[in-house]
Amino acid sequence: MLTYDDLVSGLEDAWRAVGLHEHTFIESVIPMTHDRSFKVELFPEHDEPLTTENIPPWLELGFTWTAVHQLICEGRPLPAEPLDLTWSYTATLGKDLERSDSELVRMFQRAVHSAFARYYPAEAMEMEPVTVEVRRLYQNDGQKLQLESIQLVSMTVSDLFEQWNERDLTGLRTILLIEMQLASAIIANLSDAFTPRGRGGYRSVDAA
Repeated sequence: MLTYDDLVSGLEDAWRAVGLHEHTFIESVIPMTHDRSFKVELFPEHDEPLTTENIPPWLELGFTWTAVHQLICEGRPLPAEPLDLTWSYTATLGKDLERSDSELVRMFQRAVHSAFARYYPAEAMEMEPVTVEVRRLYQNDGQKLQLESIQLVSMTVSDLFEQWNERDLTGLRTILLIEMQLASAIIANLSDAFTPRGRGGYRSVDAA
């Protein structure tokens, strides 16, 4: 039976295997409902300190382990409960951009689709473009609000049990590794598109 600790350790092994590392790791429990939530921020290697000028695209990964999941792992004969992993990707851009929001969204969608096409080619042919939220972050300079940076954020959800047919821990770790390889490829593609002075960052694209 899958336990919470099996899943967390499998995820950690997978993100380390693809070269990502955690910045923030949060676990919380809601005693009334027995829900246990997990959230981690994963970054590729980067320069220190992180600023809006050098922050690379990164991933926030999370899931909720419910009371039903716990009862199933303890051997109770209950129907399978979906176990959704949420993958939220963020690319931070400088404020001085000549591209429109729609152009930035299309660049983000192409980066994500290209990564999916590499690992799930059949599904990628039929997938809809991911939803991308454009956020503007402002800073108060004492007189008025000034635009500090722009964030592009997109979230996808995958049901672990939908993919994990054999229900053995070796198969679980294989699935988690593939999922994390996909996540790493998405981050790399977003870096190619958006990271200033990065691997072909958006300034180079604008100048091309």
